[in-house]
Amino acid sequence: MSNVVEAVGSVLRGGEVNVGRTERMVSTAGGGVLALLGLRRGGVPGALLAAAGAALAHRGITGHCAVYRAMGRDTALPEPVLHDAAPSRSSDGIYGEASIAVQRPADELYAFWRDVRTAPRYQSRIVSVDVLDERRSRWVAEGPRGRSLAWTSVVTEDVPGRRIAWESLPGSDLPNRGSVEFAPGARAGETLVRATMEFHPPAGVVGQAIATALHQSPHDILRADLRAFKALMEGGAA
Repeated sequence: MSNVVEAVGSVLRGGEVNVGRTERMVSTAGGGVLALLGLRRGGVPGALLAAAGAALAHRGITGHCAVYRAMGRDTALPEPVLHDAAPSRSSDGIYGEASIAVQRPADELYAFWRDVRTAPRYQSRIVSVDVLDERRSRWVAEGPRGRSLAWTSVVTEDVPGRRIAWESLPGSDLPNRGSVEFAPGARAGETLVRATMEFHPPAGVVGQAIATALHQSPHDILRADLRAFKALMEGGAA
């Protein structure tokens, strides 16, 4: 798939490449899906949907985004790894990370996050979490078109007050892994919470496009979750 994108892009490219490789593949596949849906729908709405799909596919094939150019943004440049503990990035995975300062002690934040039953209170897409044992838990999340996505998660690293890492077990609807770290903040009593997430949509590139469109990017998901976590912990409702 990636070789096809590169080959066609060399013919159609009309500007500098400023869209990253994974993002280009997602745009190409997602644009194709939208274009096909538009053609099947027909009429003016279908034509608009098909046109949007074609534009998205063109963005992926050429690797050029006029909006990014106007903003001075370039996701084709290698992204720096902020710390060695971050999950490795694979060619088919979608990775994100985010951080936020919370005015609460690290031990308190760690304890609340480690109790996975609290996850639905600050992770909006999570429907339920059932604890299976000290390390394993069963998660259910809201999926596309009302479909539920379920997986079993296992804690792979647990450093009280400092770090938690986890990954899904084989057979999950949405294979994923991630981590959260708690470090001293800039102010007294403040903790810097930094989370990472990587997931692998089971349907390959098309799955990535659909997952990205319907579930946001992992970076956006983490930012929203951390903001909700901060509000919950600082609001005293925990």
